[in-house]
Amino acid sequence: MNAIPWFKKPFKIVDFIPPNPELMETLDYQEEFLIRKELGFNAEHVEVHDVTLGDAGICFYPSEFAVRTGRNILKEIGENYDSIGIHPIVYVNVHWISPSLAEIHPEWIQVSRDGSVISSYYGAGNYHCVNSPYRESLFGTIRTIAEYNIKGIFLDGPVYRVEGCFCEYCAALFQEQYDYSLSSIRSAAEHRDFFDFKRSSIARFMKDSKEALSSVNPNAIIYMNSPQLTPTIYCGRDNRMTIPYQDLLIAEGGFLHGNLRETPIWKPAATAMLLESQAQGKPYCVAIAGRLAPWSRYLLSASETWIVHAMAVAHGASTWYGVYNDNNRDTQMQTVKQINSFLEQNVEYYTDTRSEAQTALLWSYETANYYQSSAEETDFTSLQDHLGEKLKGDARGSFMGWFDALSRSQVLIDIVDETSITDNSIFRYRTLILPGISCMSEKQAEQIKRFVRNGGNLIATFDTSFYDEYGQVREYPLLADLLGIATVDEITELPYDHIQTEENKESYLNGIDQSLIPAPMLAVKIKPQPGSQTIMHYRSKQPARYCDLPPITSHPFMVMNRFEKGSTLYFTGNVDKGYENFALPEYRKLMRNALLSFHPERVVLESHQGIESLHLSLRSQPQRLMLHLINYTGSMTRPIEKVIPLHNISIRLNEMLQPVTTIRSLRTSNLLPFQQDGDSIRFVLPQLEEYEVIVVE
Repeated sequence: MNAIPWFKKPFKIVDFIPPNPELMETLDYQEEFLIRKELGFNAEHVEVHDVTLGDAGICFYPSEFAVRTGRNILKEIGENYDSIGIHPIVYVNVHWISPSLAEIHPEWIQVSRDGSVISSYYGAGNYHCVNSPYRESLFGTIRTIAEYNIKGIFLDGPVYRVEGCFCEYCAALFQEQYDYSLSSIRSAAEHRDFFDFKRSSIARFMKDSKEALSSVNPNAIIYMNSPQLTPTIYCGRDNRMTIPYQDLLIAEGGFLHGNLRETPIWKPAATAMLLESQAQGKPYCVAIAGRLAPWSRYLLSASETWIVHAMAVAHGASTWYGVYNDNNRDTQMQTVKQINSFLEQNVEYYTDTRSEAQTALLWSYETANYYQSSAEETDFTSLQDHLGEKLKGDARGSFMGWFDALSRSQVLIDIVDETSITDNSIFRYRTLILPGISCMSEKQAEQIKRFVRNGGNLIATFDTSFYDEYGQVREYPLLADLLGIATVDEITELPYDHIQTEENKESYLNGIDQSLIPAPMLAVKIKPQPGSQTIMHYRSKQPARYCDLPPITSHPFMVMNRFEKGSTLYFTGNVDKGYENFALPEYRKLMRNALLSFHPERVVLESHQGIESLHLSLRSQPQRLMLHLINYTGSMTRPIEKVIPLHNISIRLNEMLQPVTTIRSLRTSNLLPFQQDGDSIRFVLPQLEEYEVIVVE
């Protein structure tokens, strides 16, 4: 039997960002190598190029493509890493070019429509253009690196800024491919061509990079810095287009910025789920920055470090951990050592696992790119939270609202994208959630209808399917018949309005004791189809905040509809974005109750109900289940300095089709008593710190 390649097992990559070139010449690398080993990493993004101000063309190995070379660190690594069990992967920055190199090679730089050079977000330097002559320099560099004893190459980038690129090389290639001038782009269709051009250019760049590496070292792997849950129109990258030319997917889901109270703690989990859907069976990795940006040398607390790692590995991802080399002896690094040791000791339970979630949450790049969406600030995208059209929703905000509500409700979910609809991946799930998926193609709509027609369940919100896949409004929603919509009257703002609850809808209102709850900020006024069931109704729009309560209307807040063998539930307002904004408990309960009206959960907390700061993941191997529990109960702020342990958590697992012989916790190595009753088992976890894994066999 062939051995599993190292990169298809769970791995732990380190990247210690090096000091300036002068200090790199004097580092004791024998000592540095042992630090990596002692901390428990089994792979490294090896930094053998100076990038203190961007790619400066300074290489620490002989290269005809270098502006300047220094000590041959690459040779030292090749001679030492096999003996210490670390897989060297050479880091190559392919998006950020230093001012000094830009002066030498101005033809390599991305430019805007007016010909001005596009400045970097980093405060200095510019961006490489993947269609410029830089290509040949990069491919030559790859072939040179491949001569050494390395295991792979990581390309940091490539990226297109939204303003570019209009350089002469992009202009010539665009003219060749589309038969009209790049400078003449004006219409929406032409801008779509330009976006497609940028994505295909990056995919071609990745393909050619892989061929350059394989021509010298066919056993080495290659991969790039991939996009996560953000509009890709700001970076020009597309995981579905590049995955054929990558050996794994990696994205910066563990890079944390600024005020962490505004950053979802489950960001690494969501990133891992998205990558799993897009990786086509290949490995995937969540990149974790051990520091809090913008302070490059301020390390995360021990609890935050445990949580960010746990959120990634609980959903099948490997990890990359990066800090500056200055920090590699800090006391905080002992937490990383503990995490790596735990993962290494239990590697078999993280190898080749499968999600057991029965619910899929759709992330729509089309809606994010062509409708409107907020965007998180990253190394490749600027913060965007001021949206232009007030009667449109927020693609990313609606998605985040659903994920947060379900995570805090301990509901098991996966993330899927548009390709998951058309390639039939959604048919493995019992329920599909469309969080304001405004943009939708006819092919996608037909697949969703087939999913429901065959017995699947669907939850949708606000203006789902009101636009085509390119953001053009339709005369009538594509999913109207599925969602129980007879007519659409209008879309309206409801800044301080209310919904009337109803006493006879207990299953949907479970846990809600108020007769009036806030209306979402945006709502679609519809008339339901005959035969559909309406649940709760809007009060009339208030003319002023302090006026008398206006009368109830006939406009429903929720519509339940049967569609052949399946069922749908439609929230007419953007309740998901409302939950992201305000975290109203009634919204979370409504969203959870809607899902549970279709099918019960496999994991039920029989104690600690109502604890929101607990995230679950259930994964499987043949004859084995692994239940991951991540506790982020803290002092109601972030960074979390120390979590509050949870005690005596009573758990029920449903749909257990095989007899269970043992249940044990990995971090404590304790066997847990259990009771099996039919297809359910019950057990108690005595204590939960930040993270625990329960193995059921």
